[in-house]
Amino acid sequence: MVETILGRLRAATADAHQSLETRLNIVEQLTAPAARRRLAERFHAWHVGSESAMAPLLSDIVGLGYAGRRRSVELASDLAVLGGQPQTGRRIPAPANSAEAMGRLYVLETLTLGGKAIARQVAARGLNMKGLSFLDPYGAEAGERWRKFVLIAEREGAVSDKACEAMVRGAVAGFSQAERWLCEPTVAA
Repeated sequence: MVETILGRLRAATADAHQSLETRLNIVEQLTAPAARRRLAERFHAWHVGSESAMAPLLSDIVGLGYAGRRRSVELASDLAVLGGQPQTGRRIPAPANSAEAMGRLYVLETLTLGGKAIARQVAARGLNMKGLSFLDPYGAEAGERWRKFVLIAEREGAVSDKACEAMVRGAVAGFSQAERWLCEPTVAA
């Protein structure tokens, strides 16, 4: 049986994904207003940096609709609602190529899909959703948008072994960046 690109991405990032979830402990952070604001600031900074670094490489990928996958607009609105300030002046290095950028986008899309589940957990605890629209930016379209992303990632990763390896490398780097930006008190460029 031939392993899918998605399977390779999941296998390669499983430990990093689990480490991020454990360290971030996002549902607990969303219970206190100050922690919620700080977390939204970190998410915003990470998304702005990541989206800017990937845009030149992903904007022209057929069918991806990269502009519509950017979450920084929702995060900026959430920051305004929470009284937070956009974090500026920090940059994320650009991926080496479009395959590596697709790997990093895998991380953002995975966290977007997970955000929907997190929003349900927050609501189940009876907490308000103030400033948390970024957790579920796609709403009812989340499943369809995920499936479309997976199809495009499979297509782009199947171009060559080198492309698949670059995508995996990008995903591993993306989870490392996410953990660094979202979990550490101070992030250096």
